Amino acid sequence: MSVYIPLATKYRPQRFADVIGQDITVKIIMNGMMKNRLGAAMLFSGTRGVGKTTIARIVAKAFRCEHSTPEPCGKCESCQSFANGSQIDVIEIDAASNTGVDDVREIIESCRYKPTIGKFKIFIIDEVHMLSNSAFNALLKTLEEPPEHVKFLMATTETYKIPETILSRVLKFDLKRIETDVLAQHLSTICNQENVVANADVLTAIAKAADGSIRDSLSILDQVINISDKNEISMDDVRNILGISDESDIIDLVKLILVSNVKAAVQKFRNILTSDISCEKVANTILDYIYALTCIKSDIELPNGTIQSDIIEKLRLLAKNVSLPALTRMWQMLLRGIEEIKMCDRPEIVLEMMLIRITYASGLPDLQDIITGNNDVSSYCDGKSENKTGIDVNNIGSNATNNIDINGNETISAKIINNEMHKQGILEKTEIKTVEAEKKKEEEEETAEEQQHKQSSESLLDEALKMFPDAVIE
Repeated sequence: MSVYIPLATKYRPQRFADVIGQDITVKIIMNGMMKNRLGAAMLFSGTRGVGKTTIARIVAKAFRCEHSTPEPCGKCESCQSFANGSQIDVIEIDAASNTGVDDVREIIESCRYKPTIGKFKIFIIDEVHMLSNSAFNALLKTLEEPPEHVKFLMATTETYKIPETILSRVLKFDLKRIETDVLAQHLSTICNQENVVANADVLTAIAKAADGSIRDSLSILDQVINISDKNEISMDDVRNILGISDESDIIDLVKLILVSNVKAAVQKFRNILTSDISCEKVANTILDYIYALTCIKSDIELPNGTIQSDIIEKLRLLAKNVSLPALTRMWQMLLRGIEEIKMCDRPEIVLEMMLIRITYASGLPDLQDIITGNNDVSSYCDGKSENKTGIDVNNIGSNATNNIDINGNETISAKIINNEMHKQGILEKTEIKTVEAEKKKEEEEETAEEQQHKQSSESLLDEALKMFPDAVIE
């Protein structure tokens, strides 16, 4: 029985043309090689599975290729030694297990000797951020003034842990996550080579679950192929592996939320959970749909691969009967609810309470409609709850006394308006009191001035009488 090679290893790119989703990085490297303008040290950063170590290996292969071309030929002795793993002048180091200064000293010592074959001796340091501060300091001088025959290629997922003194001495490449549609196309190519049948929606779901990681997407594809009885994978197989619900069930749940049917929404959510679906994934899927509804309502084009095309058409119909303020409220409440899910041991209860809140809030009138008196919330009570207050719901918001909800309580919007009016009244009273106080102060100052003048006159008169006692005052 032959040893099985996982898809992520079997289809690892061996040349720049095979790299997907990193076109800018590849172009810079290939042009730099043609112009001989690449430095002695390069750093590749990015999240897991985007091609950091893979690109570093291809760069090493290109540096040592006997034909001196940006793209490795794959036929020369050096390229062949890469293929069979016998390349002695390319040294790969795992910094996670070689973190100390002594390990770096061995690298520095090895730099003194020229390569056995070829022009360059190349060190590939993976997870370089794991090196200790002393190890980084020991590497500084060699990175700044390396021997002509030495190249350093480093990879990391956490650039912020690398000292600035190191970052200033290397050529940095930030690798981005692979876009969903690009990743789905790559999976389609691999399925064709593996004689596996899969439709576009299945591959899009896998690519979306991989969150931009090529390695993760191929690992998921491996599992889905193994769970299927034939060489054909279905959406049910993907849901079973990923623990995600049927898209139509989530769409139905969103419909019930938008029409403020609390009881039916909760029952639908509980039915979804019976399929052993993650609460966080349900919340994130609803969040995706709220985002899509907001884009549709705002006439903004959705990014490719975000949501399946048939789902988008259903969302377009829903968008006709929902307002942007309502979507904004739901978005904020969902974000807060997702944070609460992570903190609680009973995520299903947290999510259920969150759904109750957003379902109720989706039917509330918008603040602008209440202020202008243009809201028509008759649908809020239609088929959902009995209006026991005797209030005409069509006239809610027409004046200050009617700004109350279906339970006879003052609405939040009305409270805001009343508070503003109250604040305005306080300001007017304060202004009046301020004017009166200033006027009173002026009067007191005038009175004090008159009294001071009178006292001064009397004092002068007394002095005159003392000097001229016989004087007659008329």
